[in-house]
Amino acid sequence: MNNLLEYMLKVSACYAAAYIFYWLVLSRLTNYKSNRFYLLITSLFAFIIPLLRVDLFISPEAISNSSFINHIPAINFTGTEYVPAESSTGFSTIIFSVFITGSVICLVHFIMQLLSFKKVTANAKFISAVFDIRLYHLDLDIMPFSFGNAVYVNQTNHTAAELDEIIKHESVHVHQQHTIDVILAEIICIVNWYNPFAWLMKNAIKQNLEYLADDTFLKYGADKKSYQYLLLKVTGYSPLQIVNSLKISSLKQRIFMMNKTRTSSKHLLKLLFVLPVVVFMMLAFRDTNTMASNAATSMKEGKLMLGWLTYKIEDANINKLVKDAQNKSLLSVGKSFDLNTIMDEKNRIKSLLEKNGYTNINSHAITFMIDSTFENNQCAIEINIDLNRKTISSNNPGNQTKDNTLIQPVQDDRSIAPINKQTAEKI
Repeated sequence: MNNLLEYMLKVSACYAAAYIFYWLVLSRLTNYKSNRFYLLITSLFAFIIPLLRVDLFISPEAISNSSFINHIPAINFTGTEYVPAESSTGFSTIIFSVFITGSVICLVHFIMQLLSFKKVTANAKFISAVFDIRLYHLDLDIMPFSFGNAVYVNQTNHTAAELDEIIKHESVHVHQQHTIDVILAEIICIVNWYNPFAWLMKNAIKQNLEYLADDTFLKYGADKKSYQYLLLKVTGYSPLQIVNSLKISSLKQRIFMMNKTRTSSKHLLKLLFVLPVVVFMMLAFRDTNTMASNAATSMKEGKLMLGWLTYKIEDANINKLVKDAQNKSLLSVGKSFDLNTIMDEKNRIKSLLEKNGYTNINSHAITFMIDSTFENNQCAIEINIDLNRKTISSNNPGNQTKDNTLIQPVQDDRSIAPINKQTAEKI
């Protein structure tokens, strides 16, 4: 239940981002076809983005190492953070019940719209069929509208010239299959009835379809002023929300867009700005709990990521020798490692010292202290080199490997904690 609630809220956030981008960037452009494409794609993609795992495209190491990504707040909605554990199940059930009830109500309303359409058109009289468009007459005081491949008008309310322009306008809706957009917008609101941005997207889809029909009709060579007067003269009621009606949108805004200077095609590049928005949403929806779980799993499997690497070498000559050969180290900050990597690195350092005349290297001379307290799936290593060390002990003997390499967690998150006096005496 909590997962469903989180998914619903993330979908709502996607619709909010999609509509705000449309309103700020695209709504004033006259590229109505590209706007139609944007509104349809984002309406569907909003259901997919919350399901995409960013770690499928970016490695967990890159995510944890990127300061930019880590500055993006992770949007994770979980009901259990705000509801006591004993009542979280009941709370989730209530939320789920409210969601289902709202969707059912909206679905019933949609079905009633379909039944109303069937009732209104039941007595429609077929007039003619031209280019797969079926024209019907209705003896009702109703505004002209289209649905599917049919156009419905009341011939007695319009002159022959007006009727010709009305049919041409509605034929654009039919040829471009605008009914699909309208039905999709209705379904979106059934599923997202609780989200105000879903309803704003629905209105934007319908309004843009009218802009597109007006624009296409005027491109046929129709007179702009006479067409605008026709829009003002059309009267009647339009009780159906699922149809494309001649006067369904704001006339003032439609006339304004008709008179607006055509937008240059180069403004289509503004659509590319939606890509950073999508990336931001995906990063914001990253599942920090899953990443932490993966980190814990990696820790159990012995696969860790190196965040910090330091050396503690008392002898100045050995310190210089090791630092000069550090480019050959098998441990690299930002890369993963396991116990085998540490073993190989210990052998490399041992061979380096032996080649340079240091032969008194006992099994305790080279030790590795690992800070296993994770921060962004990282840990730290301190390499201790002391050829005079004879013995070494740990409060947890099980942390030693078979060759006495010490794997000892410490408390400091960002650096290796200093060895206390008691431990130093044992060493």
